[in-house]
Amino acid sequence: MADHYFSTNIDNEITLCIAPLTTRRLAMSGQEIGDTSGYFLYETNKSEHPNEVRIIAQILSEDAAFQLSRMLNME
Repeated sequence: MADHYFSTNIDNEITLCIAPLTTRRLAMSGQEIGDTSGYFLYETNKSEHPNEVRIIAQILSEDAAFQLSRMLNME
């Protein structure tokens, strides 16, 4: 699966992203994810220091990642 990255700004502080989950982003979330394969829908909050990451959902296929990115008007 090629790594693609989609994002859109919700406001000046919050960015919604679809991307593979990096070790750094997982650590920033404070969440435990057993299977980090595929793509993840997550938001970052720039007003938090360090930036806060909230994982919302796991996306299992590249096709689903593309479809969700279109539905959310992400680039």
